Amino acid sequence: MEVLRALGSLIEVPAPQHARIAAALGLPDVPGAGNHSRVVEFQRYPYASVYLGPEGMMGGDARDRIAGFRRALGVGDGGGGAGHDDATAGDAAPSRPTAPDHLAALLALLAALDLWRAEEPHAARTALLEEARVTLFWEHVASWAGPYLATFERCGAPYYEAWASLLGEALDEVAAGMALPDHLPRALRDAPGLADPREEGGEAFIAALLAPVRSGVILLRDNLVRLGDDTGMVCRAGERRYVLRAFLAQDPGAALAWLSRHAREWGQKVAGRGSPPIARWWAGRAGETARLLGDLSEEAVAGSTGSPASPEGAAW
Repeated sequence: MEVLRALGSLIEVPAPQHARIAAALGLPDVPGAGNHSRVVEFQRYPYASVYLGPEGMMGGDARDRIAGFRRALGVGDGGGGAGHDDATAGDAAPSRPTAPDHLAALLALLAALDLWRAEEPHAARTALLEEARVTLFWEHVASWAGPYLATFERCGAPYYEAWASLLGEALDEVAAGMALPDHLPRALRDAPGLADPREEGGEAFIAALLAPVRSGVILLRDNLVRLGDDTGMVCRAGERRYVLRAFLAQDPGAALAWLSRHAREWGQKVAGRGSPPIARWWAGRAGETARLLGDLSEEAVAGSTGSPASPEGAAW
């Protein structure tokens, strides 16, 4: 389990200690801060709330649930609490992330719970610690780790590609040794679906498309650049919502068709990532999004030719 703590630390901004950790894990040389910014900081945000919250942003109820779980264990936001100072200690966690839903903090707590369980002499408390360990893993790590790690595939940074592959294998090993629930994590069970612009308007549609738990898809800035390259449209500089709105204004039929194909391909990519029930949920949600986007694309194309099939209420 200490491997999880070590791997979690390596998603943070590169620090001198990381070179020794990466070498011990057999990873490529640690890249510089600029590479981390390009690959992680400005695209692949390592916070559970981004992927589990209906807003698709850091914070909100998703983060509050994790913070409440930590408080119930007597653990502070960044790691160890009273009596558990080793939760983020050592070289494997040099910067101690303070956000409770940061991947490094979650993996450090998962490793700590395993240690506390192993050292606990009382059977009843050992059982409670195991229950907490399973809850943490299922609800707050496995629920989003598979799709998140999938974004690093062919990201152009060998270090992060290898890191994601190794962490995925480590999480699969953890799952294999647990008695996992037969129900989906709460964030997935409760997640609203993608907003239909014909009913809820274009702004609601774009916001939902950028919220992974609503669309089933993690849409990166790199993906939008490729959308522009593939369709010949201009990719504006700016936040993703602005860029998407610009694409939809230029050629809604082409933009929606590309997004539909991307959602379908994404669903196929994540279908085998992580615990099967969770992987199936993400793949299924992406498939639903692909179908809606395909329908909207057909209507947009028909509308451009004067057909009465043009969707209503889709002013981007």
